[in-house]
Amino acid sequence: MKVFSLLGWMLLCCFGLYAQNIKMTRIPSVPQLPVSALHRIFQDSEGYMWYGTVDGLCRDDGYQIKVFRSDFETPNLLNDNTVQCIAEADDGRIWFGTDHGAYILDKKGYSIVPLDTTHLSSSFIMSIWNSDGFMWVSKTGMLLKYDMKGTFVKSYPITNDDGFPSHVNGFCKTRQKDIWVTISNNGVARYDKTNDTFVIFKRSYLSYTVTSIIQDVKNDFFWLGTWAHGVVKFDPWASEEEMYKSSPLPVNSQGQQETRVLYLAQDEENGDLWFTTMSDLISMRYNKQTGTLEQMHPQNMLSPFNKMLNDIIRDKNGNIWVAAFDMPSFIISFVNKQPIEYSLDALRNRVGFNPAIMAVCDAGENYVWLSQERTGLCLYNLKSNDVSLFVDYPDIARVPLWAVKQMAPSQRKGNVWVIQENSSMLFELSHSGQSMRLDKKISLPSDSYSYFTKVYEDNNNLLWIGTDKGLIGYSLSEDTIRYSFPQLGYVSAILSDKKGGIWVSTLKDGVYKIKEDKVLKCWNEVKSVSCMDLSGDGNLWIGTTEGSVLLYDGVADTCEDYTIVCGLNGDAVNQIVADVYGHLWVSTNQRLIEYNPRNNAQDSYLTRDKSFLLDRFIPTTMCRMLDGKLAFGGIPGLCLFTPSDKLDKVGENVKTVITDVVVKDRSLLFQEPGTRLEKGITLTRNSNNIKFNFSSLDILNAKKIRYAYRMAGLEKEWSYTGIGENAVSYKHLPKGDYIFEVKATDKYGVWSQNVTSVRVTCLPAFYETWWAKMFYVLFGLSLILLWARYDIKRRNSKNEELYADSVELAKMRDYLRMPGNDKVKAEIEISDMEVVQLDELLLQKILKAVEDNISEPDFDVSILAEKVGMSRSSLTRKLKSITGLTPLEYIKKVKMKHAKILLEDRNKNVSDVSLFLGYFNRKHFTKCFKDEFGMTPSEYQKSIFDRVESVQNSGGNE
Repeated sequence: MKVFSLLGWMLLCCFGLYAQNIKMTRIPSVPQLPVSALHRIFQDSEGYMWYGTVDGLCRDDGYQIKVFRSDFETPNLLNDNTVQCIAEADDGRIWFGTDHGAYILDKKGYSIVPLDTTHLSSSFIMSIWNSDGFMWVSKTGMLLKYDMKGTFVKSYPITNDDGFPSHVNGFCKTRQKDIWVTISNNGVARYDKTNDTFVIFKRSYLSYTVTSIIQDVKNDFFWLGTWAHGVVKFDPWASEEEMYKSSPLPVNSQGQQETRVLYLAQDEENGDLWFTTMSDLISMRYNKQTGTLEQMHPQNMLSPFNKMLNDIIRDKNGNIWVAAFDMPSFIISFVNKQPIEYSLDALRNRVGFNPAIMAVCDAGENYVWLSQERTGLCLYNLKSNDVSLFVDYPDIARVPLWAVKQMAPSQRKGNVWVIQENSSMLFELSHSGQSMRLDKKISLPSDSYSYFTKVYEDNNNLLWIGTDKGLIGYSLSEDTIRYSFPQLGYVSAILSDKKGGIWVSTLKDGVYKIKEDKVLKCWNEVKSVSCMDLSGDGNLWIGTTEGSVLLYDGVADTCEDYTIVCGLNGDAVNQIVADVYGHLWVSTNQRLIEYNPRNNAQDSYLTRDKSFLLDRFIPTTMCRMLDGKLAFGGIPGLCLFTPSDKLDKVGENVKTVITDVVVKDRSLLFQEPGTRLEKGITLTRNSNNIKFNFSSLDILNAKKIRYAYRMAGLEKEWSYTGIGENAVSYKHLPKGDYIFEVKATDKYGVWSQNVTSVRVTCLPAFYETWWAKMFYVLFGLSLILLWARYDIKRRNSKNEELYADSVELAKMRDYLRMPGNDKVKAEIEISDMEVVQLDELLLQKILKAVEDNISEPDFDVSILAEKVGMSRSSLTRKLKSITGLTPLEYIKKVKMKHAKILLEDRNKNVSDVSLFLGYFNRKHFTKCFKDEFGMTPSEYQKSIFDRVESVQNSGGNE
């Protein structure tokens, strides 16, 4: 029953308001509130919405609700969670009153402190206002004045006409900077700044309580909400007779006169007064000629029951917000060109189903052709709300018109072409008033196709019929097929251009342009084309079943993808229409988008947010009405959209606000009171995961907003959120300094150039700090020095041992060679192995050093000694004792051995070998070679080559 009442309320809202371009929307975040009933609504200077409830103060950024109250997480935060009033100081702090005291919330750190416990600790706070550089707090019997820091300044006694304690109900700061208040049972008072007191105004007419006061948005007079006479016009500068002027009392949804007014607001769109009463929401407009108010929206505004409404305010964008107790609180917005909605009640009553419109076509004079699922063809009068079904007429009752998903207008005004689903039959119907008749039947069975898919009649009396395999051009004057294109594929759309060309799209084989019997163009780069339309400049817009929107330039034969800028998410595109303003209308099952390709502005109609009639768009239900409106149908009805230039005039410089920052699952704004975003955010290496929440604070249109973000220093390009998404996370942020940047679109998708930024510093781990790196360098250098010292000492010790061993072995060898020591030599012969092993090891090391540097011309004894780790003198003595050669002689001997090997290569001449072995002077090389081998290098090379040739010749003779 509760759900039914809510739905009924929403439907009545739609029916009663949309025709007047007034839209009523449930406050989107109500489900997140701790309690759905609201006492107060307030908008601060940034754009946050604040709600007063019986369970705390709530902040709304359009996506998340943050609740401030005493609970198990924040015990003793407030003495009482029931919030009665909210205001904002000049410094941006939020002041709010409860049933037991007042408090100040600092938005910079979201800390809350009590206000003036001396005067207010247990007081019921009626209201709080900001005016004239001071904050004013009302409680029973007293109005208190504070400076912006919360310091008490002065109190003003408030009494009723009998001298008993009373309180201030309403407060108004005028455009002239005056302060006016209403006092319960004592009328209206004006603040006298000179004498710092409140002066009761003339009140001979006011024999009743005044509840609220506002200044007219266009005039200097006031409107008073009263407890007995509804809304009263108050002009303090008029004569006593004209100072107070009543109007006829409005009527509520029960048909009863409303006398008791709670709260007042006035819209800037029409200057209408909106006010809550004891049982309803009323709207009245001022008539200058009569000087009185006239009711604009009577009892059909909301559900036909009494309602318990509370506060009412106007936000910065001119929307009216209404706080409710026994129903969801809501927003009234004023929009241009709202869709005209038809719930088709007569159809629902006739067939017993919700309207499920499968096809639509304009029949003229307020009539439309409709196809209702499970019923068939209907004729509906949108003005009189009458309907007739094809089965009502015997002449056509047996015609197969019970499953129609394709319609197209005939060139005969009011007539329609209809295709029965999965058939190869086509019917033209006309109507006279509410009655319908069959004018023409076309049946074209064929083996080349199975059924008709589309129909389109051009201006040349040709009927173009799409099939599941191709296209037929049927002459209506000759009643015969004139053209046939049987191999095009499944036809999904047909239309003509200004030059008479026929454009045909297919589901699998692309797009074709046809002129008479010729295919002029075939563009098959895109598949799965579901719909198309030509814009005024002759370009072709294409929608696909894969969710893409493409613009095809037939002259340049190029295609541009508009899928992303249109805000599509992969849902199949069902219909695409270009209107007279050059805007594109794109429909999916759950969404209709109006898109302006010149500035990328767009507006969306979402079925899921219940902001208009339809719960679903049916893919086949769209037509261009004769008056230029666009009809889209579905469940449960039909909507007519009027093209306009509204998207040509958009582009607000929207500001984005960082609403929260979360690090390690803790909110820096709400759980770390010392956080100041303007000072930046510092992360440690162990807490380098960060999440940002942001909002443009357009609460009403939050689901239409997109955001772009980047972490400058980590990213160069902008990244983009999906529509309705307002958060981004960074995992394992590297050490460094960054700037997080974010910007938003307006409600029409146009990007703002206003970028909000926050500095982010990610500190390095202890092992990445400069002092750690300095320690690593010093430690490494120390290790190197220690190793070098050890290595030098080890080498020296080893060389000394080798030298000592060598000397001892050399002496032993000399001793054994002396005459008369043969017996001793025989006895210790086996120890010569040690000598041989040491000599061989040293010679191997010397030989390797020489060969590694064989091409170095400057390789001498000093370098050789260094390579083998010996002193020059030690090396000379040792090598002489082993080989009988000095180091230079040994180096030359090794080089000459390599020279012989190299000279045996036919591809090398003497000069090449000389240079390779480090001899830049060929004569010196020749002399050394001859000294070693008794012949010159040339002679040696010739002898080798002659010998080889001789061997080869002797082998050949054999």
